[in-house]
Amino acid sequence: MFKDILNLWKGESFLSKVVGDFKNMLENADDIFQKSTKVWWRQVPPDAVHADIYSRDRKINQEEQKIRRRLVEHLAINPRKDFPACLVFMSVIKDAERIGDYCKNIFELNYILKSNFDDKLVKSLKDIEDQIGTSLTEIKGAFVDADNKKATAIMRKHAKISSECESVIRSMVKQDLPVDKAVCYTLLLRYYKRISAHVANIASSVVNPIEKIDFVVEGLL
Repeated sequence: MFKDILNLWKGESFLSKVVGDFKNMLENADDIFQKSTKVWWRQVPPDAVHADIYSRDRKINQEEQKIRRRLVEHLAINPRKDFPACLVFMSVIKDAERIGDYCKNIFELNYILKSNFDDKLVKSLKDIEDQIGTSLTEIKGAFVDADNKKATAIMRKHAKISSECESVIRSMVKQDLPVDKAVCYTLLLRYYKRISAHVANIASSVVNPIEKIDFVVEGLL
C-alpha cells in the first residue's frame, strides 16, 4: 500500500517534507523512550533529562500539526488524486504522537515508585523493553523504505510483546509486591503494550490496504 503512495508521489518535494517531518516524530519518540527507561531503571537522574523529554514531546506535537497542515493544503489542490495517501499519513502521525505520550508516561512513573528493583520480574520487564526499543528503531526504516518484510516482522513482534505483557501482569497476582511496585509495574506493562501497538499500527500502513490499517490481516501472524 505505502509503496504505491511513494511511487505516486516520487520526486515531489511535498512527499519528502512530509516523510521527513514524520521521521522526526519517530526519532523524538525513540529518544524519549530511551531516556525515560533509563530514568525508570535509575541509571539517569530525572532532573538530567526532564527538560529534554518534555521539549521533545512538544516537538512531536508540533510536527504532527505541521504535517496535518501540509496534508490539508495539499488536498486543497489535489482533492481526488492524493486523498487515500493523505488518509494514511493522518493515521500514522496520530500513532507517532501517542507513542511519545506513552514514553513520557514511563518517565513520570519515576515519581511514584519508591521500592527497589529486587524481584524476579525485572528480567521480564527488561526483555520486553529491549524488544520495543528494537521495534522503535526498525519502524523508521521500514516506513520510509516501504519495507513490507520489516513491517510484517514488527507486527509479528507486537503480537509476542502483547502476550508477554499480559503474562507478566497475571504472574504479579501470585507475588507479594509492595503496593507502589504493583501499581507501577502494571502501568509500565500497559505503556509498553500501547507503545508496541502504535508501532505495529504504523507498520500495518506499509503492509495493509487503507481499510485494514491498525488491523492484522487474517493469516499474516
